[in-house]
Amino acid sequence: MNTDDLIKSLGSELTPLPRGYLTRQIATGLLAGLAGTSALFFAFWGVRSDLIGIVSDLALFAKTVLPLMLASLALFWLHATARPAGRSCAARLIWGIPLALILLVAMTLVTTPGDAWPMALRGKSIVTCLISIPVLSVPILIGLLAALRRGAPEHPALCGAVAGLGAGATAATVYSVYCIENSPLFYASWYSLAVLAVAGCGGILGYFFLRW
Repeated sequence: MNTDDLIKSLGSELTPLPRGYLTRQIATGLLAGLAGTSALFFAFWGVRSDLIGIVSDLALFAKTVLPLMLASLALFWLHATARPAGRSCAARLIWGIPLALILLVAMTLVTTPGDAWPMALRGKSIVTCLISIPVLSVPILIGLLAALRRGAPEHPALCGAVAGLGAGATAATVYSVYCIENSPLFYASWYSLAVLAVAGCGGILGYFFLRW
């Protein structure tokens, strides 16, 4: 048997996955993880009492909307990285989120007296933020990584990192409706750090668990 015949023989034994299979797997993993995150959130955190007033304040509204947008773009990007040679415009659009944060921070620095900057940055809950977002992201990251094992990522570490980015951003969105800090200086700094930490963990896990 020559090489071409061998390749054809091996290929004939493969069964193509149904159309949309990977999308359904990722969605299932996300929903399962989100259910776990929601259970944790309502058990140990809960919604802040003045949630309705957030809608009328741009800075507070952005605290929830920007991580939600980041999570959505990360999940679109994740679908592309979960298959060989996958490409997505979300990988470029996602840079709009840090640009929006930079703009919000610049506006805050202009409108806030200089002597109030340190307090706005530190807030009162740095430790709570840096612990809460990674903890809330764990069920989502587990669900996504379990789903991605059904895919075929060309770059497992990148795929895992994008999964971590999506999980961390989703967790930040959930946490934002509990968080009492209102300044963009706070959430642009500490939310970002927490989400990037989850992305880093996702990259490490992806390297080991998503390889072919």
